[in-house]
Amino acid sequence: MNIKTKLIIAVGVVIAVIASLVAVGMSQANTFYWTIDEMVAQGEEAVGKAVKLSGFIVGDSIEWQPDKVELHFQLRSETGQILPVVYRGMKPDTMVDGWEAIVEGQMNADGVFEADQLYVKCPSKYEAMEEAGMENPHETQGLPMGGTGQ
Repeated sequence: MNIKTKLIIAVGVVIAVIASLVAVGMSQANTFYWTIDEMVAQGEEAVGKAVKLSGFIVGDSIEWQPDKVELHFQLRSETGQILPVVYRGMKPDTMVDGWEAIVEGQMNADGVFEADQLYVKCPSKYEAMEEAGMENPHETQGLPMGGTGQ
């Protein structure tokens, strides 16, 4: 095999690798970010589409099945629309009523969202401090941010 043939084969392999990386990246970037209301409005058209959703955890709907490592719960939209979710994986410790959660997965034909990923967003302590009337949430007990009081 001469050098020109080896070079053509090497360039072909590099192009094939680059093309496959682009294809994988494109398929992962093809995930839609919808609200629960948009998901429900799509109806049967939403079944099987890769989607990210965010909503608020309905605390009394949480059912943890440790033997199956399966978590069932509901997400509520800002307008009050409810969406049942099933997540097969470990239950986060932060599954608290009213906290925002982001799920990634797809709707099944039964109208249940099957989540592959589950992220629970913790409310910020700074938001709570701002609501309490503190102008600078980084100031605590009269100490400037980064101060030690010494």
